[in-house]
Amino acid sequence: MDESKLIKNIIKETSAQEREEIERWINDHPSNREFYDQIEWIWQKSQRIQPSYKIEVDDAWEKFQQLRDQQTSRKGKQRFLNSWIQIAAVFMVFFIAAGILYSSFMEPDNFLISNIQVSSGQETHTEELFDGSIITANRNSQLTFKQNFLSQSRHAELQEGEAYFKVAKNKEKPFIVKVGDASVKVLGTSFNIKKSEDKIEVILTEGSVEVEWMDKTTLLKPGEKILLSSNNPNVALSTIDDNLYNYYVGDYFQAQQTPLWRVVEILNEAYSANIIILKEDLRNLPLTTTFKNDSLESNLQVLQATFGLNIIREPNRIIIK
Repeated sequence: MDESKLIKNIIKETSAQEREEIERWINDHPSNREFYDQIEWIWQKSQRIQPSYKIEVDDAWEKFQQLRDQQTSRKGKQRFLNSWIQIAAVFMVFFIAAGILYSSFMEPDNFLISNIQVSSGQETHTEELFDGSIITANRNSQLTFKQNFLSQSRHAELQEGEAYFKVAKNKEKPFIVKVGDASVKVLGTSFNIKKSEDKIEVILTEGSVEVEWMDKTTLLKPGEKILLSSNNPNVALSTIDDNLYNYYVGDYFQAQQTPLWRVVEILNEAYSANIIILKEDLRNLPLTTTFKNDSLESNLQVLQATFGLNIIREPNRIIIK
């Protein structure tokens, strides 16, 4: 398919017949759809990132349209020239958009590379990537996404904090997440990564992932967790018994026969609280419930009503007994 037609279609300068032809071409093979989406994404991204350029683009395109219309009324050689003016106009618009994109966030030696940086601050943040992958960053997390449309892989890096990855499946382009000295390689799956100063935790929700660590590769299955420590070359592999680890992705906590100590652990993390279970025999009380990721006080009331607990609130801590 002629690229000039695709670009004209994106900027709505194609006839009905041309649109039908392009639609058939797009549906003919997944790679055609991917290529078209990439070109369209470049155009849309350029408009979103540098809206001040839009007037220049529109002016340039309008001038070329005027030239085209002037040439249409002429015959012979002028018709031949007119076709080249239309093509030149299309490519001019495309290269202006590409130039905007390039100057905004591309590295000079890596054409068609996009870099997206996420710093979540005090709120969770969700980012949808070009390929349809969705990443949710927990509070106080930093991530970078790099995508080269011509590359055979997709890349992300978790510099700090925690993130939940729901990766769009693409067998031809694996998704690789770098976190510290480890890397996680997937084709299409959902998983959680947490990075602290000296530890890395990966929990697999569905699909499969390969975790590379110190020249060792570990394949995770759904429901498994791997814990890596910079002080220990060995890996700690275990199974998880709850889904509380990704509480920040939705707006609820879900406990299924979950011991009270584990619920308290997550509440402490979610609300930066200091809740202490004073009596040892309370630690393993099983809790089955779903409560909203609302205020800490409302969730403490749920625990209090469920187990008849005595909860004491002090300035720097909350005591359960």
